[in-house]
Amino acid sequence: MAGTTYGKGLPSFSYPLSKASLTSYDGGKVKQAGSYNFPVSKNIAGVYMDLQPGAIRELHWHADAAEWAYMIEGKTRITLTNPWGQVQIAEVEAGGIWFFPKGWGHSIEALDQKGAKFILVFNNGKFTEQSSFQLSDWISTAPIDKLTQYFGSEQLVKQMPKKEVYISRYNPNAGPLKTAYSLNPNAPAIPVSHIFNLLGQKPVTEGKGGSLKLATNKEFPASFDMSGGVMTLEPGGLRGFHWHPNADEWQFVLKGEMELTVFASGGKASVSKLNQGDIGYVPLGYGHALKNPSTVTPAEILIVFNAGDYQSMDLDQWISTNPVSTLSKSL
Repeated sequence: MAGTTYGKGLPSFSYPLSKASLTSYDGGKVKQAGSYNFPVSKNIAGVYMDLQPGAIRELHWHADAAEWAYMIEGKTRITLTNPWGQVQIAEVEAGGIWFFPKGWGHSIEALDQKGAKFILVFNNGKFTEQSSFQLSDWISTAPIDKLTQYFGSEQLVKQMPKKEVYISRYNPNAGPLKTAYSLNPNAPAIPVSHIFNLLGQKPVTEGKGGSLKLATNKEFPASFDMSGGVMTLEPGGLRGFHWHPNADEWQFVLKGEMELTVFASGGKASVSKLNQGDIGYVPLGYGHALKNPSTVTPAEILIVFNAGDYQSMDLDQWISTNPVSTLSKSL
């Protein structure tokens, strides 16, 4: 990945996730990036997951991060249960997002016959999939006598997993999936939906250079401390110079390519080239710009923030609010 850095001491603001190897499981493949392999990404980590038809990311929770997700391809069924016993079971198609607060139990199941591909984004740079709390892992390590006492059935306990499952699948030729239902039909519904049709929204900005579809905690109240959107850049299009005063920005190139320019103060800046499947990261307050270098192909970029309220300080707008006397002494 080509990159140019001006000034010493800057980390890389891009990571070639497209070139990273996938870890295979029975029913899916995963690759991830966080501060452990992408040092600048201190506050956000990302996971690319590819589930085969009928595969399920088993029941689990995250103790150290919330989960914001974008469906790239296919369709999934998510289940989510909160601490008050309320539940949401819903289907999410390509272009949709979901948000799971830290500590809430959930699962992800691939419904489409072609499987499902999606991006998971976590508001903790140290997060890894290995730090998730899996139901099967807990069950397989718990004393059998205590499990029997808790569930009241020795036969049931004998049928429980003896090791961590993580991702599993059923036979895709066995017929259609069963209708989703809760084992407790009286479980109340979570009052605020935790899924949202992002691509179905009107752009918040649109022009010759591109457009932005955005979901903040205003449009998607459940996602109270994360927000995100899909930016389309036409050939040669530029998302101009700006910074975010309240959040880090995590980027994933969905289609095409991108040049990420970052200004880090003190005479330090960098320009990075990102290809489809690569990740970019801009720390809170750093000036930056995004450009599609192609002259023929549009680019689509997923952008995610670790704040529910989207705030942007645009350079041209800022300059225009100042008197000429001030600008003549600054520029």
